[in-house]
Amino acid sequence: MRDFVGELSDLDIGFDENDDISTDLVNGFVKEGFQKIVALSQRWPYYQSTLSFSTVNNIRGYSSFTQTLPSVESKTIDDLYQIIAIVNNGPSSGNNGQGNALVYIDQARAESIWVGSQDQADIPAYFSIWANNINLWPKPNDAYTMTVRAYRVPSLTWFSDENSAIDIDPEMQLPLINYVMARIFQFQEDPEMANEYMRSFEKAVAIIQGQLTAPSSNRQLIMSGGLQLTPYDWWWSDTPNMQVLPGSPYPLGVAF
Repeated sequence: MRDFVGELSDLDIGFDENDDISTDLVNGFVKEGFQKIVALSQRWPYYQSTLSFSTVNNIRGYSSFTQTLPSVESKTIDDLYQIIAIVNNGPSSGNNGQGNALVYIDQARAESIWVGSQDQADIPAYFSIWANNINLWPKPNDAYTMTVRAYRVPSLTWFSDENSAIDIDPEMQLPLINYVMARIFQFQEDPEMANEYMRSFEKAVAIIQGQLTAPSSNRQLIMSGGLQLTPYDWWWSDTPNMQVLPGSPYPLGVAF
């Protein structure tokens, strides 16, 4: 990126006193633009992750996870921006709690419920986040495998390691270059070119952000989460559930 910026600006970038602009200054502009883009949203699709962890009998708090998607690596809760969902896949010994989506609850509220003799181990149904821990309520009574869906914190390894790729959505790389160019021309005291590149940066980021964070829709006229097969997400409900059937004579292939 720095080489491309040098060609685009027709400036010599380096550490020599005869260079037009220092490498450290350009690196600082890249980092600054990166942080501005990341700060716009904590839900960039590029940072979506699926993780898992196993519970231990009578242990409530967990802070270490194994990322399974998009790659396999170890993560801590400090590596996560937002936790979207936690699902109980059940214990290896059976299917107790299998498929149960845990409900987020405030830590203070949870502590007021599971207190004293009421704090008995059982199948976890709720979770809270406090003191760098995911806390399960009630605390587990078995070894359950939990799936976590979250948005991870961008890696900053490339801040100090130039051999590491910039951890940003590829679609945002060209707008990032525009930001760096704007800051370079500002440094060169050329406000007209600086403003032009900054406007290009802001316009491109706004368009791409709208595209990447727009609600998903398979059909343009349906703006929802899709067909709900089990009302209220309770698979054990007595309410008749819908079934997807292969076409006629049922309208839309759906029957109750």
